[in-house]
Amino acid sequence: MAVIETSENAKELVLQTHYYKASYEQIKKAYMDYLETVKHEIVSENDDYHEIYSEVPHFTVIAKIIEQSPIETSIDFYINAEYLVGNNKKALNFINAVYKKLEEQYEFKGVALHK
Repeated sequence: MAVIETSENAKELVLQTHYYKASYEQIKKAYMDYLETVKHEIVSENDDYHEIYSEVPHFTVIAKIIEQSPIETSIDFYINAEYLVGNNKKALNFINAVYKKLEEQYEFKGVALHK
């Protein structure tokens, strides 16, 4: 089992919080659309806490979307992967794919902007 988490203070660049020039609603919609394309079941979405919980067998994701301002929003992930092999790779591939999808739609502002 592997737990992968992104944050402001992560040592690896890919695991640092990513920021986009977009609103909470824009990032949420783009992320939900991505989940649909990769067949992740959305178990719950909580607009009060800005969290979306999704899963496929052996792989759960909690995404936290934080609107710093109306034109700056970040997304972080907490991933629990339970595969026989390749836990970290599958989790990192998921994170990278989400970032790539968001960058296709919204301007990427940077990583760990609010340490």
